[in-house]
Amino acid sequence: MRAGKMNTVSVESNQSQSSSSPFKGNFTVITLSSVVKSFGGGLISAYVSLYFVELGGDPVALGLMAAFASIIGSAMFLLGGFIADYHGRRKIVVLAAFYGVFFPSLYAVVQDWRLFAALNVVAAFGLVSSPAIHALVVDSISPRKRTMGIASLQVFSSLPVAVAPLIGGWLIQNNGLINGFRLACIYAGISAFISALILLLLKETLQCGANAKSGLSNYSKLKGILQLPRSLPFSLKGLMLSYGFVAFANGAVGQYYILYASSVVGLTPLEWAPIASLQSLVIILKIPGGWLSDKLGKRKIMMFSVLACAPCGVLFTLSHSFFQVLIVSLLLIVTGAYFAPAYDALQADLTPRIMRGRITALWQLNGGLSTAVGALLGGFAFQAVDPTLPFYLFTAAEFVAALFLISLVREPEKKEI
Repeated sequence: MRAGKMNTVSVESNQSQSSSSPFKGNFTVITLSSVVKSFGGGLISAYVSLYFVELGGDPVALGLMAAFASIIGSAMFLLGGFIADYHGRRKIVVLAAFYGVFFPSLYAVVQDWRLFAALNVVAAFGLVSSPAIHALVVDSISPRKRTMGIASLQVFSSLPVAVAPLIGGWLIQNNGLINGFRLACIYAGISAFISALILLLLKETLQCGANAKSGLSNYSKLKGILQLPRSLPFSLKGLMLSYGFVAFANGAVGQYYILYASSVVGLTPLEWAPIASLQSLVIILKIPGGWLSDKLGKRKIMMFSVLACAPCGVLFTLSHSFFQVLIVSLLLIVTGAYFAPAYDALQADLTPRIMRGRITALWQLNGGLSTAVGALLGGFAFQAVDPTLPFYLFTAAEFVAALFLISLVREPEKKEI
């Protein structure tokens, strides 16, 4: 199925979206929904690794859980990208949001790490809406303001997490790790439900052709899930390759920061809480970073971000106190915060609107599989070899990502709208 068979919404509507401020319409709805959801998620996300180990799991099992969730998510990205481009964005976003409401409450009642891991993997099916959300956002922002708009969304969504880990840490400190985490899960479920209700206000940005509305009724429709143009821009391929190494790097360490801080440095959950909170607050730097990306060039900002962030993995292993962990953790965010908005915007600049959902799915498939490999290697290295090894893998992978950015990626002369 060719992307050219898709009919977009009216030109007048699209031009109106592109010329107006990004802080309107779908952008505002998605931002508000994300703010509410991220508050609930922030109550528990910083402590999942500790809770998992407390239930009887270990770092290797934690890596397996993260890897399987990433693999399931990758498959969902492909399906979600097809749905976003051929059947519209809004419906899948809303349905997936209500699907995700159930899991925080279920986390609150499980008493075995195996069941917790299984629920975590099943929850990954909700990632089917991720390409559609990304497409809705970039559809609603003009190319001139794209990086700034994406950075603003990411910052606003992260601000509640500056407070949430403190509350989660306080709940754990006063009720114990098990009961405190479960109580936080109940609040996270309430936040997820409110977030899903807000998404009912979304407006569709892509109108499907008559043939697309008939559904996956034959082989050619199924084949359309994986069908992309024969020749993708060379820079887009290089960009995705670079992103794969960044995703691998983050997957190798993402689950193990708090485990290292707890088991090696000796920090308590309440001591980790302000570190997680300040990391979320420092993300506000994405806004001036987005402005710089639009002015100076997205590729330049991405190269700076990756090269500056790479040494932080090694520096983390040299931390032996609360203040040292705090400083390096903030350096990780200060240097790495500029990458994601610039990447999202540059990918959008290189991708036509009618295939944006599928390209986003391919990008997220790449990221999901890379994260899965990183999580598996990171968990094995942390438990079986040396707790510092995942952080050395992070540094090496970041430098490789920078190499691909420098050698393969160029910004387009004409940006896609």
